[in-house]
Amino acid sequence: MQNINPSNNVNRRGRFYAIMGILVFFMGALASAMGILFFLLPLLGNTYSTPGGVCLNVIGIPLAIAGLGGVVRGLTLQKDNPLAYEVGESMRSFLGQDSRYTFVRNISRRRLGYIDAVLVGPPGALVLRVVNYSGEWINEKAEWRVRNKNGNLRKASNNPTRECARDVYALRAYFAKNNLVDIPVYGIVVFTTPPERLTLRGEGPVIPIAELHLLYQIMSRDYLKEDRIKSAQIKATVDALVN
Repeated sequence: MQNINPSNNVNRRGRFYAIMGILVFFMGALASAMGILFFLLPLLGNTYSTPGGVCLNVIGIPLAIAGLGGVVRGLTLQKDNPLAYEVGESMRSFLGQDSRYTFVRNISRRRLGYIDAVLVGPPGALVLRVVNYSGEWINEKAEWRVRNKNGNLRKASNNPTRECARDVYALRAYFAKNNLVDIPVYGIVVFTTPPERLTLRGEGPVIPIAELHLLYQIMSRDYLKEDRIKSAQIKATVDALVN
């Protein structure tokens, strides 16, 4: 099994955000400069210069701020996902000698968005939402509850099940656009938190949940039960994620 990080895609997406951010920033700065010029020099006469300057600044300042945000996002895109890497290395204990499997982590593509990791092999594609939350987490179908410091259960502020489902739907749509509609896509939420720092319970989860040391056991119940795609489809799927 390969555990790979398609860093070229991440770098390419980062450059795209940075370039678009720079363009938007200069458009906003130009609009703001023209607005200020309208205030200083009534080029359109007193009747129109002031409203025109206000409009240009109302448009230009938010554009400039949005452009700076795009530049920052492009420069700070996550270059790797250490938690996903840890999961991939853990899978070597039961998939390490099988070259048919490829674990692709830190996936970031414009038409797909960001996904922690996808395992591709004969059973299909498995989307992994990888988290390291600690404490007591209870999964009830599609919802999550956590126990707070007072010992009371409350709705979790993060919902890895819904996040994983979103990634599954996004990957299916992405595959459909790349003529890979026959590739089955599964999902799983993986907690990498050490057992002594986590209490995890599931009551009818709509997407499988697993602690890292129980990952093979959970995957064997569904994803690993049977082979569903051929080697040519596996290669095409990996290429769609990596290239």
